[in-house]
Amino acid sequence: MTLWVECSSLRANLMSYWKRTILLMGLVGVFCFVLPTDCPAPLVWRKGEGWSYERHGITAAKNPKEQLELARTLQAKKQYGDAITAYRRLVRRWPTAFAVEEGRLGLAECLSAVGYHYKAHLEYQNLITKHPNSPHFETAIQRQYEVGKRFLDGERHKVWGMKVFPSLEKAVEIFEQVVKNAPYGKIASLAQFQIGQAHEKQKDFLSAVRAYEKLMDRYPDDPMAEKAQFQIGLAYRKEASRAEYDQNAANQAIEAFSDYTTRYPQKENVSKAEQYRAALKSEQSKGLFRVAQFYEKNKNYKAAMIYYNEVIAQNPKSEWSANAQNKILQLKKLEERKVTRQ
Repeated sequence: MTLWVECSSLRANLMSYWKRTILLMGLVGVFCFVLPTDCPAPLVWRKGEGWSYERHGITAAKNPKEQLELARTLQAKKQYGDAITAYRRLVRRWPTAFAVEEGRLGLAECLSAVGYHYKAHLEYQNLITKHPNSPHFETAIQRQYEVGKRFLDGERHKVWGMKVFPSLEKAVEIFEQVVKNAPYGKIASLAQFQIGQAHEKQKDFLSAVRAYEKLMDRYPDDPMAEKAQFQIGLAYRKEASRAEYDQNAANQAIEAFSDYTTRYPQKENVSKAEQYRAALKSEQSKGLFRVAQFYEKNKNYKAAMIYYNEVIAQNPKSEWSANAQNKILQLKKLEERKVTRQ
C-alpha cells in the first residue's frame, strides 16, 4: 500500500514537471515568433572599453576620426539610438582624442532628440568641464539653458523611456549650473531669473524672493534686475495671500512695489505696482478694521479705538479710514454716556 502511494505521488510529480516544461517551451516559442527578425546584436566586450550594446552591429569604427564620422552619419539619418551608441564608443574608447570634444556635443544632441533632456544636460556639462576652451562652450551653456526652460515649462523628466517625474527641481539645478558655469555670461542673469520662476511654480515664494534678490545684487545694471524687483513684490504678495494672511509678507510686498516705482518710474509696470500696493494696503486696513470690530463687539472700546486709529494712520485716504473715523466718534459717545451714568 505504501509503495503504491509513493508511485502515485512520483507519477503526479512527473506529470506536473512535464506540464511546466511544455508550458515554458510554448512561451519561449511564442516569444521567438513575435520577436522582430532584425533583433539588435547582444552585448559586446572590447579591450579598453568593456561591455557595450552594439545596435545592429554598425556602430563601431577603427579610429576616433572614423568613429566620429560614423556617429555623425547616423545622427544625420535620425538614427539617434545608433548614433548615441557610436558617440559613446568614441568617448569610451578614445577619451583623449580631439574627436571626443565633437563627440560629446553630438551625444548630447542625440540624447535630447530622443527626449532624454537631463542626460543631455549632463553631457553638455561634461563638454564644459572637460573641454573648457572648446569653441562649443557657449553653445553648450545655451543648450543647458534650453533644457532647463523645457523643464520649467512642464516637460517631465524621462527615465527608462517614460516621462513620469515632475522636473521643477531639475530646472532649478540646471539654471544654477548655467550661472555657475558662466556667472557673467550672456544668459547668466536670465538663468538666475528662471530660478526664481521655478521656485514660484513650486509655491516656495520666499526662495523665489531670494533668487530675485541675488539677481539684483549680482547684476544691478542688467535689464533683468527691473523684472526681478517687480517679481519680488509679486512673490511676497502671493506669500501674503495664503490661507492665513501674512501681514509681514504684505508689508514686504508693499515695500517691494514702492521700491519698484522709485527705481523704475518710467517702466510699463509702474501702474500695476501702484495698483498692487494700493490693494495690499486696503487688505491690511480691512484686517485691522475687523480686529477693531472684534474688540468693539466684546465692549472693549479702548482696544477697539486703538485699532481704528491704526487703520487711519496706516491708510488715511482709504474708505476703511473713513469708516474707522465714524466708529471712533460712535465709541467716544458711548464712553461719554458711560461716564455720565457713573
